[in-house]
Amino acid sequence: MDLNISGLGKSFGSNVALHPTDLSIRQGKFTTLLGPSGCGKTTLLRLIAGLEQPDTGSIRFGEDILYGAGKEVPPHRRGFGMVFQDFALWPHMTVFENVAFGLRATGRKDGIQGRVMEALDKVKLSGMEQRYPHQLSGGQQQRVAFARAVATRPKLVLFDEPLSALDAVLRDEMRLEMMYLVREMGLTALYVTHDQIEAMSMSDQVIVMQGGRVLQQGSPEEIYNLPKHSFVARFIGKSNWLADGQSMFRPEHIRFEPGSEQEVQSYNTVVTQVSYVGDRYEVRLKTNEAAESWLAHYPERLGEGTELTIYVPQRYIHCLNKN
Repeated sequence: MDLNISGLGKSFGSNVALHPTDLSIRQGKFTTLLGPSGCGKTTLLRLIAGLEQPDTGSIRFGEDILYGAGKEVPPHRRGFGMVFQDFALWPHMTVFENVAFGLRATGRKDGIQGRVMEALDKVKLSGMEQRYPHQLSGGQQQRVAFARAVATRPKLVLFDEPLSALDAVLRDEMRLEMMYLVREMGLTALYVTHDQIEAMSMSDQVIVMQGGRVLQQGSPEEIYNLPKHSFVARFIGKSNWLADGQSMFRPEHIRFEPGSEQEVQSYNTVVTQVSYVGDRYEVRLKTNEAAESWLAHYPERLGEGTELTIYVPQRYIHCLNKN
């Protein structure tokens, strides 16, 4: 079943957190809400979860009304799992009891032992059911939070920036593991993050938000290659803008030789800054073709002040006003 929201809006006093929004979250897909802090993504997630009450609009899951038409289904009756940013584990409960908590909250009394052990096995925590959260690493605590969310066999799992509390190395490991588990278990996932790498690498669909509005929804490839809004182009990856303010291209599409393509634009530039980032040098370029400096990737160090002619195939120059 798909999750459909229609005209969903929310304000806190005079602050509009979410303008009336229409969205569809497809069954079996990994969908990410992406945007900077304060863009409305967490508010939208909490409205879907039932942790906040909308001012306007409706929420449907398949044919079931969760909110609207005078009806409001409480959070524990919506059949959703949720993984929080700070894990939200009970420190005085064992791993087993933390995972069982979600099952008991739904009123389930039978089969809890089997469901808990199955969920712990999925996240590779078998044998740790009698430990307490303080006896676990950050990654293990996150696995417990995930196990708790999926033990109820939810129709939809909601993730509220679940990796932001982890260090960089562990975050990368858990990103891959969480993506694998969601797909292996055939879950429908709605994931909130401000991290574009998480969004682009994990998702089937990405929804970019800013200022309480949805700016664009599409596959990671569509969002990156065909942005419909300048904010999307700037927020996702790096972008170089021409003087018209509507045309842009990505640094990786810059060539340093004309090549064999017929339609190629050439630009005269001057190197203003060079940064070594491990596998390449990031070079800042000044050009009369734009008010802002451009970014290029170069295989060796260039001196500041070096004059450099760059070439960009016309097919990689994306004009936003053509959308």
